[in-house]
Amino acid sequence: MIEETIRAVKEAESQAESIASDAAKQADDIVRQAESNAAELIAKAKEAAKQTAAAAMEKAKADGEEKLRKADAEAEEEAKALRSAAKAGEDAAAKSVAEALLK
Repeated sequence: MIEETIRAVKEAESQAESIASDAAKQADDIVRQAESNAAELIAKAKEAAKQTAAAAMEKAKADGEEKLRKADAEAEEEAKALRSAAKAGEDAAAKSVAEALLK
């Protein structure tokens, strides 16, 4: 009977060691999977941030180009107005000179 008890105790100890070993392996597997998931999430977040930044840069570039086009158009309009005013001044000066010569 003592031998059976000793054998039962040894068997229980062996089972306990096996259970502990399995639990440690499962814990390691869980940690590895969590690390893998975290790395994947970080990579996805970086890619999303990169795409968001690229889209913002494209929008800023397009907005800047539009502002430059508007400024160019405004400058061209101002130049036309100045040329027109200069032409009017030239015409007035020529008329004044002609009148002075005809007097």
